[in-house]
Amino acid sequence: MHDSRIFFTQCECHWINVYEAFKPYKYLRRITVDGMRNPSDLLVFDDCLYVPDDMTPRTRHVGCRNPFTDHCVWRIRLSGSEPPEKMLTSLGRWWPWTLSTTLDGRQIIITTTTNEATTNKAATNKAYFWIPSRNKLEMVTLPDDLHRPQHIIELSYRSYLICHDPEHISRLRKVCRLIRNGDKMSFTESPSFVDDLDFPEHLAELPDGRILVADFYKNRVLVMAKDLSICKILLCPKYGDKKRPCRIAYYSGSKKLLVAFHHSVGVYSLNADLLTGLP
Repeated sequence: MHDSRIFFTQCECHWINVYEAFKPYKYLRRITVDGMRNPSDLLVFDDCLYVPDDMTPRTRHVGCRNPFTDHCVWRIRLSGSEPPEKMLTSLGRWWPWTLSTTLDGRQIIITTTTNEATTNKAATNKAYFWIPSRNKLEMVTLPDDLHRPQHIIELSYRSYLICHDPEHISRLRKVCRLIRNGDKMSFTESPSFVDDLDFPEHLAELPDGRILVADFYKNRVLVMAKDLSICKILLCPKYGDKKRPCRIAYYSGSKKLLVAFHHSVGVYSLNADLLTGLP
């Protein structure tokens, strides 16, 4: 959501639909991105849209991404008439997956995921800190124990939160705190408990520090306490086409919660009563 507009894309498409960000959410236009094949997230940064694309149609089996395709992040300027630009195409098998911004608004954090079908089990997990205007890129190594990173957000200086899908034998929490030291991140606490999540795919921080989590397979959005000790169901659609939440964003100015589901999207007013009982 940006400038009273909602931008919406989905997997296996080459377009971005634009809607008014207020009822009745009128459809405005479609932005076509020739060459985009499989967008997985969307972020507004410096009046541009940024879209990670692994360039692999999902006719392939999930998890079997083509290591030889031209993975990239698209930049689409919201003003002017410049065509979409394909960026970061020279990083090899890096599979950009989700995006967030640093708190100072200077960098984009790119969470990458690995291709288990073609990479070594010991392949290093990486994240990238990127300044698009200068095309400056910093690669950061994540802890070895993390499995299938999904989304990283910055909580404070050098402090981050990540959601991932640990192996069934792992005792890691599925939402973990990290701290960055130079080009590496490490756990800030003993990751020795399993929380009540199935497959968390996306995170958002509320203004008061509590955390929103999109729990994909359990079909719900959770709000977690600041210390991640407990969580509460905020949204759990039972009927209709709103299933499998995969992306979330909260906008404090309008107090709107935007949830992208599998092939649908919902806009909600956040009910403060639902947040009671969480520190």
